[in-house]
Amino acid sequence: MRAFITIITTTLFYSISYSQNIDFTLANPQPNLINVEAGSFASGDIDDDGDLDLLVAGSNPVAATALYLNDGSGNFTEDSNVPFPIANNTVTIFKDLDEDGDLDLFFSGNGNGIGAFTHIYLNNGSGEFTKKQNPSLPKFADGNATIGDVDKDGDLDIIISASDVSDNYFADIYLNDGTANFTAMGSTAFTAVKFSSLKLIDIENDGDLDVIISGIQQNKNASVALYINDGHGNFSMDTNSVFEQIIAQDIDSDDLDNDGDLDILMSGSDNNFVIPFTNLYLNNGNGLFTKLESTNLQQTFLGSNEITDLDNDGDQDIIITGSQMGGLPNILSIAYENVGNNQFVESDIFGGDYLTASVVGDFNGDDLTDVITQGHINGTKAYWNTTQVLSIENIQDTFLHRSLYPNPSNGNFFIQTHLNDHLNMKIYDINGKLMYSKKSMRGLTNFNLNLSNGLYFVYLTSKSIHQTQKLIISK
Repeated sequence: MRAFITIITTTLFYSISYSQNIDFTLANPQPNLINVEAGSFASGDIDDDGDLDLLVAGSNPVAATALYLNDGSGNFTEDSNVPFPIANNTVTIFKDLDEDGDLDLFFSGNGNGIGAFTHIYLNNGSGEFTKKQNPSLPKFADGNATIGDVDKDGDLDIIISASDVSDNYFADIYLNDGTANFTAMGSTAFTAVKFSSLKLIDIENDGDLDVIISGIQQNKNASVALYINDGHGNFSMDTNSVFEQIIAQDIDSDDLDNDGDLDILMSGSDNNFVIPFTNLYLNNGNGLFTKLESTNLQQTFLGSNEITDLDNDGDQDIIITGSQMGGLPNILSIAYENVGNNQFVESDIFGGDYLTASVVGDFNGDDLTDVITQGHINGTKAYWNTTQVLSIENIQDTFLHRSLYPNPSNGNFFIQTHLNDHLNMKIYDINGKLMYSKKSMRGLTNFNLNLSNGLYFVYLTSKSIHQTQKLIISK
């Protein structure tokens, strides 16, 4: 959802199948961030001052962890008064785990002097964190986690697939009671893998979160499997879509072909960690995925991917960083521009690394999506997005073809389209949570939605164009 938050930083964007170059520039001066590899980033506004702060963890070559506060212009200052362990093999995720409106931290890894750990840190709203005891959460350092509301009770749950301190493989759901106390569900649906990647995704637009999990099984075979949620957090393996069995070092999801459903991008290796793969799977709208065979995306392992709008044209571009076959000199970070019709054009090569993690967001306050990477060759580097974005006057104005009224609304509003093709709609809250979706609208459509007061973003798509609008609910 981070890509959608980027889209809405200005009022409206339009996609008309035009092309422009995407450019990144090595930040000068560089933010004073610790140089690490094989770790993780977590980014979010932890102190509620309107900018993106940053947690960095990894190896240097020994373990290192640091939290940085952003001044809004990409200048980071380390906050040394934090309770986080120095760790490597980390998983770090900022989410509101206790439903108090601020970002808490899920943090697992291998800590100096403490070994494998899994900790929850609660935020007091000002960026000060306190560790919360969670004895049900397993200690691990060779796996991964994903966080979302899997049982639709309004709070965020955790799915983990990893190996424990005795190298026993496990995969389970940990249900949240709403106050960041987690209890193992005892799920047996998942194939347990370590060196894992997990992604929660609503594959069929039915309002619940399904999950795709990849990694290496205890028998040393690579695994990619999709599990369907029944809406109550009970999952069953999907047997309709066929995925290449790889060890995915990264799985990302977004609507890459602008058809109103979520597609899947994953990169990784075979089970011998030798042959690289980058696979893009397109969703037919009903949760059936087909691999896009004709793609020029670099085949990459020991790397990471990002899907986000890099040129503010309303569609989702791609960043891939990592090692291609043979390693050096074929270790690159490449930005691909989405030019429509499932075509992604190499637009910029910036730096390059492996054993990487990456994070995207507008870190310097210029309404363009930047990227920060870590890795074995260059350590931690920030690249500012210097793309020359086309102005609204240079783009065909399609707003007159669609309208949303009244706005502000009490939840009862209309969408009018004069297009000949069908219109799909999704409504997100300010945290990027999907609140409502509807497909195949034409003409005048009335909505009467029970939404809380506040600001929402209405994402409208068709085959030819799409648009984002602000919606204010005021009752």
